[in-house]
Amino acid sequence: MKKFLIAFDFDETIIQHNTDNVILKCNPEEKLPEELLKSKEEGYWNEHMGKVYDYLCDKGVKQEHMTKVLAETPLTKEMSTLFQFLKKHSDLFECIIVSDANIYFISTILEANGLSAVFQKVYTNPSYFDNRGSLVISPFHSHKCQQCPVNMCKRQILHEHLMQRLKEVQIEKVLYAGDGANDFCPSSVLTATDVVFPRKNYPLDRMISEVKGVKPLVFKAQVVPWENGGDILAFLQEMTRSLSDAPNNQEFTASCSNAKALLG
Repeated sequence: MKKFLIAFDFDETIIQHNTDNVILKCNPEEKLPEELLKSKEEGYWNEHMGKVYDYLCDKGVKQEHMTKVLAETPLTKEMSTLFQFLKKHSDLFECIIVSDANIYFISTILEANGLSAVFQKVYTNPSYFDNRGSLVISPFHSHKCQQCPVNMCKRQILHEHLMQRLKEVQIEKVLYAGDGANDFCPSSVLTATDVVFPRKNYPLDRMISEVKGVKPLVFKAQVVPWENGGDILAFLQEMTRSLSDAPNNQEFTASCSNAKALLG
């Protein structure tokens, strides 16, 4: 069995906003206290957010309130149409999420939008509510990548998913859609037959442009910038049309070299 793997970031990709900002709508105060804002440390964002969740808990914010706010979070424009297409063509596309958010946020929003069945796997930070009712986020894993936050290397996740799936399915092409700086690491190791969709004018788009401007041959994947889900959909529709038009589906015979290349 042969498929295309399409991996999505979540915050500011599938949804329009960042869930860590969305959840602050629950804050009964106008803003967070200054000492809490100063607790941010580069590469340790989830530790900072743990303090924010404790603060919200102390202010009386309940899980039910958080769930309601998350469920009302809008998807990025035309993402719903894109996922309808991917669901219809599940024989061709395998969809996963690779996100530095957390499972409570993501599963709540997916369920509210009827999207849970679209994704075969969601890779994100574990989360639970403790005895006080405060949301607790755990690191997804440990890794040795110097480019990524201490709790998550998306390249390693993508690689491990591909290696696991090699036992069951032949991944012919990897497509990656994201927006943030932590999406650069997995994007940078994709092959010339793969595709990366950076959201226009977001950090990933700028980082790719900078690298290609200095070392154009280093970044190998095809780059297709997007503003909304319709841009990604148009590319996928054209790709599937090309497959159906190709004699004997010759474009669908690349083998699993893409997955193996991610071993690095």
